[in-house]
Amino acid sequence: MTETYIYKNTVHPDWIDHNQHLHDAKYYDLFSDSVVDFFKSVGLSTDYRNDLNITTFSLEAHISFLKELLVHEKFYIKAHIYDYDYKRVHLFLTMYNDEDERCATYEVIMMGVDFQTRKSTPFPDEVFDKIANYFKQQPNFDSPKQLGHVIGIPKR
Repeated sequence: MTETYIYKNTVHPDWIDHNQHLHDAKYYDLFSDSVVDFFKSVGLSTDYRNDLNITTFSLEAHISFLKELLVHEKFYIKAHIYDYDYKRVHLFLTMYNDEDERCATYEVIMMGVDFQTRKSTPFPDEVFDKIANYFKQQPNFDSPKQLGHVIGIPKR
């Protein structure tokens, strides 16, 4: 794989909250769907997961909301691997609107898990190799201020 993973969608009317913009919980759903699709793109499809009894679990996640999305707005999400090892991937995803403005970011650490034991397990070699290749081939990444961000109210 040499292309950056991109998830595309449009804000549906039933995703809108009482503030008339994309509901905050829906961001998590969309980013989560993007992560699942990202793993499919590196070989961890649903069938492959079932055949090998392996899946991925989220260990930690953080969303930063940067610009609201309104009904019928088109958006896309790009995935960047910040770090990885034999059983974990540290992903940083960015959601953009049609004008290429950053609307939200999602940072997550995913871990390979054995379906039966429910314990961590290494990624299969072919998946690990595709993750490593994606990491090497992805465009340069300027670390945004949201990466590793600690939530809090700044003291003045």
